[in-house]
Amino acid sequence: MSNVVVLLENIGRNSRLKGLSGQQLADALSLSGLAPSVQAALVEQRSKHLEKLLGASSNVCCLVHAPQDNEPEQEDEPQKDKSAQLVQWSERRAAGAR
Repeated sequence: MSNVVVLLENIGRNSRLKGLSGQQLADALSLSGLAPSVQAALVEQRSKHLEKLLGASSNVCCLVHAPQDNEPEQEDEPQKDKSAQLVQWSERRAAGAR
């Protein structure tokens, strides 16, 4: 399964691979060493079939644990500062990557 995830990540990251037509993608996948059934599911964009082949669960639940209301109010300010610092850091990093 990790090979499929890595392959999908590479396709998402590479603009040349994103633009491949069905037959071009099939040709590229033939070199991947993945099972033919997995290759076919990828080319045909059949996500449910791919999930089944990989044994992946389609039921995914994302939860966020909210803090209790009895926490002190003064902790909010340092948290805002951290958020601002994180935004500034990510902006500097994005600017440096260009």
